[in-house]
Amino acid sequence: MISNPPLQKYGVRPGAEEFPLQVIISVIYPCNLGCPFCPYTDGNSEIRKFYHEKGGDLIPPELFRKIADEAAPYQAFLRCTGGGEPMLHPEIVNLIEYAKRVGARIWLNTNGSLLGPHTERTRRNLERLIDCETNLIEFSVDAGDRETYNKVRPPRRGIGSPLRWERLVNAVRYALDYRRKINSKTRIVSSIIMDEIIREKISKAVSFWFDEVGVDEVIKRKYLTWDHNTTLPLGRSADPALYSGIHDVDTSQLPPCVWPFERMNIDTLGRVALCGEDISFSTSPQFPNIHYQTIKEVWQGETFKKYREMHLAGRGGEIAPCSNCSAWKAGIRDWEHGWLKVLNTAERHRAFSPS
Repeated sequence: MISNPPLQKYGVRPGAEEFPLQVIISVIYPCNLGCPFCPYTDGNSEIRKFYHEKGGDLIPPELFRKIADEAAPYQAFLRCTGGGEPMLHPEIVNLIEYAKRVGARIWLNTNGSLLGPHTERTRRNLERLIDCETNLIEFSVDAGDRETYNKVRPPRRGIGSPLRWERLVNAVRYALDYRRKINSKTRIVSSIIMDEIIREKISKAVSFWFDEVGVDEVIKRKYLTWDHNTTLPLGRSADPALYSGIHDVDTSQLPPCVWPFERMNIDTLGRVALCGEDISFSTSPQFPNIHYQTIKEVWQGETFKKYREMHLAGRGGEIAPCSNCSAWKAGIRDWEHGWLKVLNTAERHRAFSPS
């Protein structure tokens, strides 16, 4: 556990003084998979039910375009993710192409099931994403073999195609081949949640995707419970020691959480949350809605300012929801190993990959 940090070394990231470096957009909440460690999966939370009842299954195209227009002058990243599979949004490819045209940058999270050469539509959608030079496509794979994949990425309903694993691998390989063919700068990465199911297979999974398939980077994402938002237990982490002792942590000795200093989270209803840990957007009443105010105004507003000042003063543990954040207390929200590092590492590998 990191202790006694020099708090004066922290602050708003360079480039984020006026506008967040990354806007995390909940593009969609429905999904075609039922991953056991996903905070949105049936039984793990009622978040999807909430958004469905509020008419918020999908982000309205006009809201996405508003976000893209505001992000473009700052070349901010729009991370297209959410509580479901973004490729289920009927306008997602059009919206990503729009964002790229106006100058925003895109990080797309996808389970890959609706991309690849197995149908004309899935092939063409993948090609369009690479044609417009989506800055990074992250395939959330969570396994390096068929057996494990079927456990960690089951269909939400039914038994699914017996070729699901092969289609995923082919989709990633096709993305890499097509990128080489047109000399695109799109980074192609895969990610693995460090859940207990894959504990003994992590090294083999990383080697499969990096060495055999040839992705630019393999992201090993920490297992998260998302605290009060879900019923997920702490004990499912592949690293049994990750959350040990967090109840005894002196939060005044922790580094500030990096999230309020670089990222903003926006849901399908235009609501803003303090951070990505707050996936139910319980902090949204503290912020204006993006339908009615600009991202810049909210980012520079009093609420974000208050949280930043509390964290910089070593008092983040005195204010909710930070006071009960298992990820921050476990040292996961650090300043050295995050999305910026993934971008840089993936770009180095992409630049030196065989043409």
